[in-house]
Amino acid sequence: MAFYFHILLIIHSVLSNISERSSASATYIVFKKAYDSVRGEDLYNILTEFVIPMKLVRLIKMCLTVTYNRVLVGKNLSDTFPIRNGLKQGDVLSPLLFNFA
Repeated sequence: MAFYFHILLIIHSVLSNISERSSASATYIVFKKAYDSVRGEDLYNILTEFVIPMKLVRLIKMCLTVTYNRVLVGKNLSDTFPIRNGLKQGDVLSPLLFNFA
């Protein structure tokens, strides 16, 4: 849900910038797996550049690196598999971390 809110904010910003210009122009934004595109190491470097306390950066890193998933198809449940990069959709921190990235 928060992901769609971010998309709407960006689209609103782009459209308001276009309407303020005197010449007509078009801007296309492609959001393809935006949360999945966030690389962990880049995010941690960005957080340290914003002077986020290292203790908090380490906690965020623990939340993102120790993630496993399972898939339910019909009545069959898959084995667990690790998630190596990206942010979790539906996680409370994901929109904030996505904005940092």
